[in-house]
Formats: sequence, structure tokens, C-alpha cells
Amino acid sequence: MHSLGHLRSTFQLRRQLVSSLRFSKLNYSSKNDNSDKDKELAKKDEDKAVFQVNRKTSSSAPADMPIDQGIQSLMKKDNKPYVPKLRHDRLSYDMPGMPNQDEFTKFSNKVQKPKTVTRWSRYMPKVLAALLVLWGGYTVKVWYFPSEKGSDSKELLDPDHFHPFKVTHVKQVDEDHFLIEVVPKFKNWQYSYYANYEGKTIWNGDRLWSVEIMQPQIQIVRSYTPLPLYFMKSERTRSGEEEPLLRIIDNDREDYDKGGVMTFYIKKYDDGEMSRYLTSRKVGDIIDIRGPYTDYKFPHHPLKQFHQRPMFRDLPSKVEAESLLPVLKKENNLPDFDNLNFFGAGTGLAPILQCLFSRNPYRGFVDVHYSAHKPSELEPFRRYLFFLEKLDRIRLQTHYDSQPKTALSSKDIQKPSKPNFLSSMRVEQSMEKKEELSEEDKLKLRMAIMRDTKEEKQSKDTVPAEETQRVPRYENALHQAQHTAAEPKTPPSLAVVCGPDGYVDYVAGKKLLETNEQGDVAGLLGKKGWDNSNVFKL
Repeated sequence: MHSLGHLRSTFQLRRQLVSSLRFSKLNYSSKNDNSDKDKELAKKDEDKAVFQVNRKTSSSAPADMPIDQGIQSLMKKDNKPYVPKLRHDRLSYDMPGMPNQDEFTKFSNKVQKPKTVTRWSRYMPKVLAALLVLWGGYTVKVWYFPSEKGSDSKELLDPDHFHPFKVTHVKQVDEDHFLIEVVPKFKNWQYSYYANYEGKTIWNGDRLWSVEIMQPQIQIVRSYTPLPLYFMKSERTRSGEEEPLLRIIDNDREDYDKGGVMTFYIKKYDDGEMSRYLTSRKVGDIIDIRGPYTDYKFPHHPLKQFHQRPMFRDLPSKVEAESLLPVLKKENNLPDFDNLNFFGAGTGLAPILQCLFSRNPYRGFVDVHYSAHKPSELEPFRRYLFFLEKLDRIRLQTHYDSQPKTALSSKDIQKPSKPNFLSSMRVEQSMEKKEELSEEDKLKLRMAIMRDTKEEKQSKDTVPAEETQRVPRYENALHQAQHTAAEPKTPPSLAVVCGPDGYVDYVAGKKLLETNEQGDVAGLLGKKGWDNSNVFKL
């Protein structure tokens, strides 16, 4: 019985042990299952992070690479977190040598060091090549191609050769009259102006001159009188917002007569080939001009060597006064300048405008008689003629066909006065007389001149006190004109006529165009006692 109970207890203990082992095995198997699942998940993550290479692709594939040194290790994802450093150490590396360099050939003369490329060494050959090409092109152009006419001329105008001028502005005054502004195409002539501007400038009021313009299609030339005027342009005028302002060329040496600009006042005739050609020119077109040709030179007056009238400007207040003129006349015992009558019709007003607007304008008083079909023909110059009247230099009388009461008649003509000028013929005659004198007569003449100068000096020393009074000083020519305008004017002693043939015939008689001679003075001037000694027809 005792052994049976012992066996029973042993059996129960065994059952408990088996059940406990079974339970622990169950727990162990569940743990293993969980670990297997973790391994499978890790393996999947590793498969995603590592690029699997199929080692056995073909018989021609290269040898296998070790896993730790192959592309798998290079493409493996780095899971190490990025931790920025607060301090960075800058590393420098030496540039590797050339493939054919080693420690021996590095310092050998056979193998040269590579050249350093800079901006200068990179672009300088290209610049030199471009300069060489330009120099070669210029040489070919100069030596093998003829230069354009007038490009190398040292003169603005040449009476023997045509120079190209470019049209820079065209203004239509009315349906028949135009103002055309031109400038020289080339600037080489300006270099000669540096040394002698006074002698080189073309604007001189001592003479009336014109130029010839060529019509290239039919090879004809016509004479026209240029004016020292230009159109002042700006951005507003170029855009069409405003009209350019017509201004007078000042005596400015910096740009030498505004770059050689000149303006022509031209009337268009339906049967006039030249006038239709000029009035049809556009801005930028080229016209050929040659000259200048002196049409008339004013007679010499002894006061010219002592006095030069200030140039007329756009504003009368800017014109200098002639305060010293009375003193010069008194000290040298010289007469006044001769007054002038000018008769012009249509565009025939241009010669007297050229004289009055140029440097060294006419020094005497000028009566201007202007005839035209309608007042609009005078409109571009009305402002300046008004200023000249305010300066007491001219008196303008207009005669319009549209206003018959203002027509030019004999009552508008004054009788000539005795001239004080010396004509060119008289100067030549006096020079011939001096050359005909013998040596003894020349000595007597010099002694007489010396004696006269001594007497004049003594007379100057004994000048009365009332004659040594100061002459009045004026701020400008406008201020002076307020005092001189009330003084009576001496009748004119010289007359100039310019206009159509019928107008010239009516005023001063017909001009002989076939022989280019003046002809006898007739018409209105002939009836008043004028003759060839004091009348000139342009």
C-alpha cells in the first residue's frame, strides 16, 4: 500500500512537471514566433535599404565582388542622424600633377609646367585679331576704294567743287514757300577753323554772297542765298509735340557756326525744275552745294578799321551797345556810315537778312522795302525784323498785293544823298596814283603827312573842355536805341534791289541777264535821280 501511494504521488508529480514543461514550451514557441516576425520585418526593411545585385547573370559577367566592398555597401542607406557641428575645420589639398609627371619629371626642363590662364591671356589674342582685321579693312578702303567727294576738304564750301550737305529740317511756310535747313555731311573742314576762325567763317556782313545747288538728274545749277539761321530741336520737337524754333547762329567758336548749318528760303514754282526738286527733299536727303560766290561787296568806309558793329542776337537785350562810336568819329575826324535802301520782293529778302544776321553786319541805317503777295511770306522773320527796328538799325516798310493801298510807288523813294564811302574803283584809282608818284613826290607826301599828324596832335592837346566831356554809357544796344531812335536819319546814299525780273525792272530798270551787266538805272529809282554809282541790282 505504501508503494502504491508512492507511485501515485510520483505519477502526479510527473504530470505536473509535464504540464509545466508543456506550458513553458508553449511560451517559448510564442516568443520564437514573435522574434521570427521581427526578423522578417527587419529583413524587409533591409531589402528596401540595400540594392540586391544578381551576381549570377550570365557566363560572361565579371567576377563577383565582395559584399562589404561592392555596390551594395555603396548604395546602402545611411541611417546615421545628421548632427551639425559648431566648428568646422577647413581643409586644403594640393592639386595633383599631370598624368606624365612624377617627382623626377616635375622639375625637369623636358616637361613644362601648365600655363596659367588669365583674363588678359584669354581675351588679348582676340582683341589683337579684331584690331588687325579692322586695320586691314581700313587699309583696303583707303588704298583701293576712292573717298567720297568732299570728305577730305579743308573748307566748308568750295567754289570749284560740290560738297554734299544733308537736309536736317524742312518747314513749309505756306503752300509755295519753304525753309530748308542743311548741314555738311563731313566734319573734316572744322580742323582748319581752329587756327583762323575769323578768316574762315563764311558769315560776314561786308558782302552779299550766294551758293549754287545742283539738280543731279538733269545736271542744272541755280543760285540761292543762304541764311545764318538754324532750327533749335529737342526731344519734344522730335516727338512732334512742338515745332522747332528758328534761331540765329551766334558767334560761338566751340561748335564753329553750329557745325556749318545754313538755311534756305525757297519758293516753289510749278514750272521750276530746281525749286520743285529742292522743296521735295526729305530729312536725311543729300544735296550738292558749291560756293561761296560774292554777289556784291559793300563800299569801303574809313571808319571800318576802327569800329565793328556788334552782332545781332535772338534777344535785343543781349546785343552790346556802340558807346565808343561817337568818340571814334570825333577823334579820327571821320563821317558817319552811309545809309542804305534795300528793295526786295518774295524770297529776294534773303540777301539783306543775310547781311543783318551775320557777324559784322551793315553799320549804317537800312530802309527795307519788302513787297510780297501776302503777309504770310514774311511770317518766319517778322520777330527778328521787329527786334532790329527796336535796336534802331532798320525801318521796315511792307507792300502787299493783297493790300493795294500799300503798293510800292515813287512817294516811297527818297532822293540819294552824297556818299561818304569809297567804291572799289576809287580805291584802285588812288592806288594807281600812288604808284605813279616819283621818289621825290613820295618823300614830300610823307613829310606832309608827318606835318599834318603833328598839327593834329597839337590841336588835340588844346581841345576845349566842353569837347572832352564823357560820352553817355549804355547798358546794351536796346538802351542806346531808346536815345538814338528820335534822331533824324540821313537820306540813303546806296540802294540794292533784289527780286523777280519784273520787280527789278519796275524799281531800278532792266538788268542785262545775257551779259550779266547792270544796265541803266530807270524805274522808280531813276526818276528820283539814282544812277549806276549808287544802285546795284542782284
